Amino acid sequence: MKDLEDELGPLIHKLEKKLKEKRLDNKERKNVRLDPDEWFSETTEKRILPIMIKYKNFLESKKQGVSLNCNIQKSNQLHEGISFELKGSIPIAEYDAIRRITFFPKKYRIHILEEGTLGDGHPVELSYSQEELTQDFVRKKLTALIKEYINKLLISFK
Repeated sequence: MKDLEDELGPLIHKLEKKLKEKRLDNKERKNVRLDPDEWFSETTEKRILPIMIKYKNFLESKKQGVSLNCNIQKSNQLHEGISFELKGSIPIAEYDAIRRITFFPKKYRIHILEEGTLGDGHPVELSYSQEELTQDFVRKKLTALIKEYINKLLISFK
């Protein structure tokens, strides 16, 4: 028995150590990866919604002078998604397209669907990692949406 312990003991000890490390590593990975609903809800609550609310409040404070309506809502088309929508009382064209930006999760990435921002009316969908979606990024997206909409309104008066 002593011979086997001397010959195989260190090798078995090494295997036990590796298996233990592997189990700990797997356990840590499971804890880091949240299910899609959890990580997106957290991202929405901490990064997206506070900026949307700030912009909505700003636009509502200007509403009396410019008649811009803004809505924040859960997306109707998508299971998990949040939309920021602009709609004015002044028609821009024969068909008054609503300007909308929707954030939604897809395969552990955040997709952004922009509707009504291109002249041809086709929606644009882009994909970003969680790390790319900062509050500053959300701010820039909403600012661009509002600027584009207001510029189209201004052009319609010419």
